[in-house]
Amino acid sequence: MYRTSVKVPVNSQVETISDITRAMHLHDYYGMDFGFPQASVQCLDNKGGSPGFGQLQKLDCGLTLDELQENITENSVQVANNVQILTSKPQSLTPDNVTTAAVIVTKLLDSTPTEEVAVAAVATVSQLLNASVTAGGAVNSSATNSLTLALERLSLQQKNNASLLVQPNLVVQSVGGLGRANQGVAFSALTGLSEQFVANRIRLNTNASEIVDSTTGPTDVQILLRFQPGTENASVGFVLHQNDRLFQSVRFKTLKGTNRRVISASVGGKEKLSNVEMRFRPTNVSDAGLQDFACVFWDYDVQDWSTEGCTKQSSSPGSLGCTCNHTTNFAVLMSFRDNYSYAEELNWISIIGCSLSIAGVSLTIMFYIVTRSMRKANVTLLLVSICSSMLVFYFLFLFGINNQAPAPEKANVLLLSDQHAERDLGSCTAVTALLHYFLLATFTWNTIYATQIFLLVLCPFQQYGRRFTIAALVTGWGLPAIIVAVSLGTTYRPHQPMGYRQEEFTKPRSSMKKLMSSFSLSVILGLSWILGYLLLIDTKGYNRVLSIVFCLLTATQGLQIFILFTVRTSVFMKKMAELLTSIPTPKVTLHQERYSLWKRLWNGPRERYKSTEEQSTSQF
Repeated sequence: MYRTSVKVPVNSQVETISDITRAMHLHDYYGMDFGFPQASVQCLDNKGGSPGFGQLQKLDCGLTLDELQENITENSVQVANNVQILTSKPQSLTPDNVTTAAVIVTKLLDSTPTEEVAVAAVATVSQLLNASVTAGGAVNSSATNSLTLALERLSLQQKNNASLLVQPNLVVQSVGGLGRANQGVAFSALTGLSEQFVANRIRLNTNASEIVDSTTGPTDVQILLRFQPGTENASVGFVLHQNDRLFQSVRFKTLKGTNRRVISASVGGKEKLSNVEMRFRPTNVSDAGLQDFACVFWDYDVQDWSTEGCTKQSSSPGSLGCTCNHTTNFAVLMSFRDNYSYAEELNWISIIGCSLSIAGVSLTIMFYIVTRSMRKANVTLLLVSICSSMLVFYFLFLFGINNQAPAPEKANVLLLSDQHAERDLGSCTAVTALLHYFLLATFTWNTIYATQIFLLVLCPFQQYGRRFTIAALVTGWGLPAIIVAVSLGTTYRPHQPMGYRQEEFTKPRSSMKKLMSSFSLSVILGLSWILGYLLLIDTKGYNRVLSIVFCLLTATQGLQIFILFTVRTSVFMKKMAELLTSIPTPKVTLHQERYSLWKRLWNGPRERYKSTEEQSTSQF
C-alpha cells in the first residue's frame, strides 16, 4: 500500500475520482512549479488484486503548518493528509517548516494512529528526508529526536503478524508473535537501480541464525537480531532511513557531503537479545576510496553518535560488518581518502632527474669550495648556499616523501569526518616542514644572488664586504625559517595535520588573480615554475604533457646548475685538462720479427716490363 498526491492548478475544482484523472493530465501540462498539490488520494491494493483509490483529501490553500500544529486534535486523518501535502516540495522547506512538520507527525504517531494516518505520516517523514536545510538556521534537534523515537514505537505496534510501510526514503517493518521456534529475525534491503526504497526489494526472515548473502543481488543494509533461549511472544520493529538528516551530528563533519543510511531495531516487551549483527554497503565517492569506518549508534543522551557497545567485524570491498549488544538507531560512519593518479613516467623522471641533480650540485659544491681562492668570497658563499639547500631538498624529496596509505583502525574509534585525516606521528610533518624550509631557502638564495648581480652591474666598482655577507646569511637562512614557523603555527593542528601538509591543493581564484600571480612568480622562479602554474589547467591531455615537462625541468635543476655554473667555467675546464693530463698513459710493449719469403736470394737475370695502360713499371 502506498500514497501519492496529484498536483493541479490552484483554481481547479477536484471533487471526484474523474476529477483526479483530469487533474493528472493538467499536472503533466502545467508542470510542477505552480504551487502545492490541491488534493491527495491513497492508492489501494484491494484483496482481489485490482488497484483502486481511497477517499479524496483536499487541502485548504490558505492553510499553513503552524495552523495545523494548533488544530492537530480535531481530525487526525485530515491533519495527516494536509501535512503530507504541505511538505510535498521538500526543496522549499525552511528549518522552521521541518521542525513544525516533525512535531505534528510525532503527535500523530503517538496518538495510536489508524493505518491511513500512519501511511500519511510515514510519507511525510520520507519527504522531510529530502529537505535541504543547510542554510538559514538548523532544525530543532529535540523535534527530530522525538520523531525518530515515535517511528520506533510505530514499528512495535504490530503484535501478531507482519506489516510493511515503504516510502522512497523510509521503510517501517513490523513483525509480532515471535516465540521459541524463532532463533532470530533478519531484515535486509536489496540494492536497486535507484536510490529509493521499493517494497519488492525489502526482505524479512523471521527464523534466521546468521546473515546470509542474497542470491538476487547485493544488499544496502542487513541486520540480524538474535534472541536468547526462551523467548516468547516477542515483537520486533525496524525503521530504515535513506539518510541521516534526522540525526544531525555535531562531532562528525561531512566535508565530502556524504550521507549514510540509518537502521533502527527495536524489541517489544522485556525480551533480551544475544547481540545485533549488521552489514552496510560502503558509499561510493568519486575520486576517493574508503579508508576507515566506525560502527555507531545514536545516543539520545548526548544527541550524537557513539561507539559504546559496538565493535567492528570483518569487512570486504562490498560490505562493512558491525556487532552491537543493544538495540537503537545504528549507522556506519565512513572516512574516505582521496585517490590521486599520476603518469608512471613522472615517477621515473623524478628518480632519475633528482639523482642527476644530487650528483650535479654535489660536484658544484666541491668545485667551488676547492677553487674558492680564485674568486670573491661572496660569490662562493652564494653559489654554495644555493646548491646546499637544493641538495638537501632533493635528498628529502627522493627518500622522504613515500607515504603509504595506512591500514584501517582495528579498534572501533569514533570518526571526526568523512575526509580521512591521518593521525600525525611527527615524521611526515617534519619532512614536510623541512621540504618547505629548504625550498624557500633555495628561492631566497636565488633572490640574493640576483640582487648581487644587479648591484654589480649598477655599481661595478663598489665593494661589498663583511656587511653583505652577514646580511645574506641572516636573510638566506633566517627568512625561510620565519615563514615556515608562521605557516606551522597558523595551519597545523595535531588532530588535523592535513591543513599544513597536502598531496594536492588549489584554491579557486578569479582569472585576473591567477594571471597576475602566475606572471609575478614566473619572473622570479623561471620557466619551470611557469609550467607549474599552467598545471592548473584541468584538461587531462594537456595536464599530462605539462606534468612531464615540469617534472623534467625541476628534477634536473641541479644538473642544469652544474652545467651552467661549473662545466662552462674556464677554471673547471683547466682543472679537468690538468686532471686528464696527470693520468698516466698505459704503455704497450711491441715485439717484431722479420721473415724471408725465399730460402735463397735470386742471383739470376731480372726481367723488367712497363705497362701501357698505367704509368707504372714492374721488375722481376
